[in-house]
Amino acid sequence: MCATPIWAVTAAVQYGVVFGLYDDVQGVMEHQKSASEIDSVSYQSLAKIAWSLSLTVQILLCQCGLGGFINSLLSWSGWQILSRLTYSVFLLHLGLITVLLGQMRHPIFLNPDFEFSVLYLGILAISYLSAAVLYLTVEQPVANIEGLTYRKNR
Repeated sequence: MCATPIWAVTAAVQYGVVFGLYDDVQGVMEHQKSASEIDSVSYQSLAKIAWSLSLTVQILLCQCGLGGFINSLLSWSGWQILSRLTYSVFLLHLGLITVLLGQMRHPIFLNPDFEFSVLYLGILAISYLSAAVLYLTVEQPVANIEGLTYRKNR
């Protein structure tokens, strides 16, 4: 079975969900027009369903061996390292953002994209470095002790 048309349809649905209201948003930002109520209501009611269904189909295609290069990309062993750090990053990032923004001596403006990009990448790097330290000093030793405890009880 050739899964290419199915991948194309799911990718088109996801593209439509991400960029569906682009023209309306651009018009609102330029104060030319406002988004119509029908567009907004239909997008808000159908976008999450369309995204979740298309993602479900893509997961099923990968699970059935029809994923192609996307399946090999998502199955890459390098993702395991990031997956071990993800929860720690989630726990640490809000505190790091609070500290970093509290230490700033000038307000942040979203207009210069470069400043916001550098701030984002800096917070991302510090979050992952902090998460790696937390993983190596807390999570992994506790997991080792837990493994020894359960091994003795058998």
